[in-house]
Amino acid sequence: MSRRVLIVAAVAIVVAGAAVYMLRPQRGAPSGAPTLDEMARSIGTSIMRNLHRGHVPGRSGEIMTVPRPHRYFAGAWDLRTLATDAPVTTSSHPNPWAYTARVPIVLYGPGYVERGREVDEPVDVAGIAPTYARLLKMRGFRSDAAALPEVAEPCRPPGAACAGRPRPKVIVTVVIDGGGWNVLQQHPGQWPTIARLMREGTLYTNATIGSAPSITGAIHATIGTGDYPVTHGIPGNQLRDPEGNNEDAYRENADPSFLRSATVSELWDEAQGNRPWVGTVSYEGWHLGMIGHGAERRGGDRDVAVLWEPDPDDDEEEEDEWWVNEDFYELPTYLETTDLQRLHAYEEALDERDGLADGTWFGHTLDELQVPTVRPGTPAFVRFTGDAILDVLANEPIGDDELTDLFWIEMKMPDYAGHAWNMLRPEEGDVLLETDRQIARVVAWLDDNIGRNGYVLGITADHGQQPLPELFGGWRINGKELERDVEERFGAAIIEKVTTVDLFMDNDLVEQEGVDLANVARFLATYTIGDNIADAQPGAGLVPEDRLDERLFAGAFPTGYLRDLTEDEIASFGDGDYPEGDLDVRSPGG
Repeated sequence: MSRRVLIVAAVAIVVAGAAVYMLRPQRGAPSGAPTLDEMARSIGTSIMRNLHRGHVPGRSGEIMTVPRPHRYFAGAWDLRTLATDAPVTTSSHPNPWAYTARVPIVLYGPGYVERGREVDEPVDVAGIAPTYARLLKMRGFRSDAAALPEVAEPCRPPGAACAGRPRPKVIVTVVIDGGGWNVLQQHPGQWPTIARLMREGTLYTNATIGSAPSITGAIHATIGTGDYPVTHGIPGNQLRDPEGNNEDAYRENADPSFLRSATVSELWDEAQGNRPWVGTVSYEGWHLGMIGHGAERRGGDRDVAVLWEPDPDDDEEEEDEWWVNEDFYELPTYLETTDLQRLHAYEEALDERDGLADGTWFGHTLDELQVPTVRPGTPAFVRFTGDAILDVLANEPIGDDELTDLFWIEMKMPDYAGHAWNMLRPEEGDVLLETDRQIARVVAWLDDNIGRNGYVLGITADHGQQPLPELFGGWRINGKELERDVEERFGAAIIEKVTTVDLFMDNDLVEQEGVDLANVARFLATYTIGDNIADAQPGAGLVPEDRLDERLFAGAFPTGYLRDLTEDEIASFGDGDYPEGDLDVRSPGG
């Protein structure tokens, strides 16, 4: 072989090697990516404190994402809708920002709660359980939060000894799922009963959910226990179990064994020899954190729990029904047979609620509204749930003796409506109106059967909702494309699951590949709309060119970083760069 040929061959090898080097996927954090501390300072103290409280090491995903305000995970959505007047209406809400974190807290009870009081001191829903403990005169109740101000000492005159005042006969709590302040303010005329209770009770105008993300399973457990997720152990609707598997937080079987903290209800119940009545009417297992473990806990009993079991396959041999895991809880006999004919009659009556007798409810046909994934998001299902609540009130020994009973009600329907049609639309307002009517039924029953001076009623929400991002400069994040992009850069199959909150990583592969999760988080901080658009994706040309370089995440944090944060470090992060990160409505920009 001639020298010339050798030189040409050598050059070709060098060129080929250079080409391979130039074309290989880049690894590690991009040049100029912010550090974890820089991201935390940009997000600010209030949100970082909530993220720290909401992250459960060993159970949460290995990387918690913080999409910028009005950016959220939405699956592989159709970009072609950008050219129409029919945007994608489905949404998710687990972001930490103020519009999902601010919720009302209302306490009403003429014999125990001051009338017409507005409290603007910052509080959160973790304060509800210790407030009930004070009303119940429980000794030694410990929780992450203090009792709510103004209600903890119900005796008059202020500061008087309360030893002689009887406990309330009943404490009823209504959690309006997805009923945060931004939803109520969007539909101001649709909740007259709640508005009256705000005027006639004590209203906490500056309340939040106290942790992040704003997700059902986590916040309901906070409401029931007085602890934040980092303590009670439920980070959301999904978690990693002790064997490392990605699991539903209640094992898809109303199994409360992952809940680490005891609730105020079960501690009160056990202290009184399980004589008080404790129960709930809710939608699914994610809400059992309000009442507790039932018989799963040593010393507990089978408290009443009424949950909804939709037939996911719409199988004619199966039926939607009330149910519960009867190893741990009791399903009342009078609800064992679900009256679906009554629900169907309510659904048929939806037609004229929108003011137009055209065979639809806001354009949705009856067949569309009876799909199991949509059915709970209608006024018909609200009324049907209200019937079940009144059945429980009428048939259980609630308020029959001197020992306080605790009834926890979860109204899932506003959240369902928001997910299906968006909180801005009239469907949400109509569902909220019917929710208010059912709360009025509960108040009427309490007045008639317990007496106006014998009970305390609490009303709150587990989060607000996400309005259409088009109206707020937001964006829907394609989780599948993000997963592909992360794995292309850091290693195939290193992501086990992408949720609306976090990335569950294949920890064995992460270790084998030597992947630094801090670099994955830093990569996400540079991830843009353009990056999130798949190659040749239909509708890609409709995305405004000036938005392609827009970053989607305010930050992302590996579990070790969140776990090790100290309160001093959190306080040092300051105000942050996002107005939506201000959780105090009294402060500028709030």
